[in-house]
Amino acid sequence: MTKPFAEDLLWVAQRHGQDWRDESVLAAIDWLTAQVREEEWRRRIDTVDAQFQAAKAEWALGHRVSLFDSHDAIAWYVHQARCYADPVHRPDFLEPEGYRIAPLFRRLGQLLPHLGAIDGAEERAARLMTEGKSQPDDGAYELLVAGAYKARGWERVEFVAEMPGVSKRPDFYADHGTLHWAIECKRAGRSGYARDERAAGERMAALAHEVSGAARRPVIVMARFAVELLSVPENYLAEKVERFLDSRKPYEWNDDSSRGAVVDVIWQPLLKILLTDDIYFGSSRMIQLLLGRYEPSADFSVAGDWIPATGRPFHATAVNHLSVVTWTSMSMEAARRKAQHFRGIIGRASDQLPGDRPGVVHVGYEAIGGNSVDGLRHRLNAREMRRFEAKESQLRGAYGNFFMPEHVTARNESSALSETTAWYPIWTGRAKEPLPGHLLFSDEDGNKGSHFSR
Repeated sequence: MTKPFAEDLLWVAQRHGQDWRDESVLAAIDWLTAQVREEEWRRRIDTVDAQFQAAKAEWALGHRVSLFDSHDAIAWYVHQARCYADPVHRPDFLEPEGYRIAPLFRRLGQLLPHLGAIDGAEERAARLMTEGKSQPDDGAYELLVAGAYKARGWERVEFVAEMPGVSKRPDFYADHGTLHWAIECKRAGRSGYARDERAAGERMAALAHEVSGAARRPVIVMARFAVELLSVPENYLAEKVERFLDSRKPYEWNDDSSRGAVVDVIWQPLLKILLTDDIYFGSSRMIQLLLGRYEPSADFSVAGDWIPATGRPFHATAVNHLSVVTWTSMSMEAARRKAQHFRGIIGRASDQLPGDRPGVVHVGYEAIGGNSVDGLRHRLNAREMRRFEAKESQLRGAYGNFFMPEHVTARNESSALSETTAWYPIWTGRAKEPLPGHLLFSDEDGNKGSHFSR
């Protein structure tokens, strides 16, 4: 099951050329923070930094406290965006959090000339920074979608102000010649089912880690589940590790629930890099060194005993023991349940659309680990939408905007993002989709029919 490690994996962090600035990210920060009174914003950002510095001190002692206050998540986003973009603040950039924040702020900065021409964009940004500060992904997604319409030539894009007592209010209208559309945006996180599925995987992983730790045998567990994770006993993977402990050979299995293997950790690549570099414990880079590659569509859990680096408490300078559990779900039922979640989102969004013009719903999915997109799930989404009844609204279809921020594992990369867009028509008339081939994080067209796949 293991393969020789390629020499190009054994790169060390670059010591020079770290004084670059990302002006697009900084421009987005300036625009967003200008929507808040200066003294209020200074208080909020100082609070975020103080909590982060205190958390770093606690992490250095082995106490895994919260890094930020979730009630002001947008302030944490701004903090990490600035740490990414400004070399003065870069020592506090936390890649496992910031990797998904930096591409978002960069794109908002690139879209500023278009957002400045959209009626109500500043008011929507102000709401993101105040009323929506605990759920910043929602407001940011609305700005990305509106910016995409304006960037692609729609003459007038106008956010719709909320009115007390009026329920059917889309997020914005877009006009181009004789075309007049209503657009509703929904930023989808993991569904309740997907969260439960992830939690079930973590419980199985935790017990496998316990067996590995008690035996002081560093192991890697890899599993591909054919059934729902919620139907698998919690000690399922722990039992696989126990069977492996009786042998010095890799233990492989293929049963009704899953197929996979347990192998010993190959330490040499990780130890070689730790001679010169500190590595965030459990990061994509650490997983790459241990497994030979990092697969973003899989879920991972890493546990072990390690020594924090001086001044860098999230990074390991030495590792005494570790175990890795990685799993993916190939269950048809799990994919079907996630497609039902997509249909439910469309149903709620459709209720926001007026009946006097055609409408479209954009659903934004941030694909992370087992929440990533595959061809099966796309086909199930399409099937659900073909059976959807729009009722009073003039809903013509839905876009699935799937984007995958990437934990980079290359020497000269700092942030990366892959994305794809799917169109799900639900009306058989002659109306065409309003934004064909669009991407949200790029001005280029996406490849027709392209989707993330496993």
